[in-house]
This record gives sequence, structure tokens and C-alpha cells, in this order.
Amino acid sequence: MYSEITNQLRSIQQTLNSKSEDVWMTLKDVSTYTKLSSSTLHRAIQRGELKVSKKTGKHLFKKSYVDKWLNG
Repeated sequence: MYSEITNQLRSIQQTLNSKSEDVWMTLKDVSTYTKLSSSTLHRAIQRGELKVSKKTGKHLFKKSYVDKWLNG
């Protein structure tokens, strides 16, 4: 009984953790988060190293993409 509840709680926690990684960030947010300049981020985008969405006319980044790029 308790192990079943524990397993369900772990599943919920994993779901919440994975959703928190997919937060959308602006260029300014990423610059603050990484402590890198916007020009450094623009170079990474131009080189194709950092994924970015431009659908809204602004550069938007998923936090998980930024973390993956940083851990390279």
C-alpha cells in the first residue's frame, strides 16, 4: 500500500520536474540565467549551437535547450 503511494508520488514529482525544464525564456532571461552577454548568445544561435524559436518575432528559448547547450 505505502510503496504504491510512494511510486505515485515519484511519478508526479518527475512529471513536475520535466515540465519546469520546458519554461520559455527571453534573450534577457537567458543572459541573466547564464551570465553571458547577448552577443555571445547571438553567436551561439548563428552557429546553430543554441536552439531558438522565432515564431513570435522574438528569440525564445526553452530552458531545457539552454541547459543542454551549457552542458554541451
